[in-house]
Amino acid sequence: MSVTILEALENAEINFKNASKSPICAMLATEQLHNAIAFLERGHSPYAIIDELLEKYPNPDEAPYVEK
Repeated sequence: MSVTILEALENAEINFKNASKSPICAMLATEQLHNAIAFLERGHSPYAIIDELLEKYPNPDEAPYVEK
């Protein structure tokens, strides 16, 4: 299943809402949020597939900036 950066942000929101029921949800949400923000800050489209980006750049903080 391909998930866009925007969908990852939506999933993070859902996981934060469920964090009181499961601590794992909070950890997952934090990672989803961090990855999505890092790629957006580097100029990637909200509609880019996040799994493809993570495969190419396992550490989003080290991903190159996209030229616009």
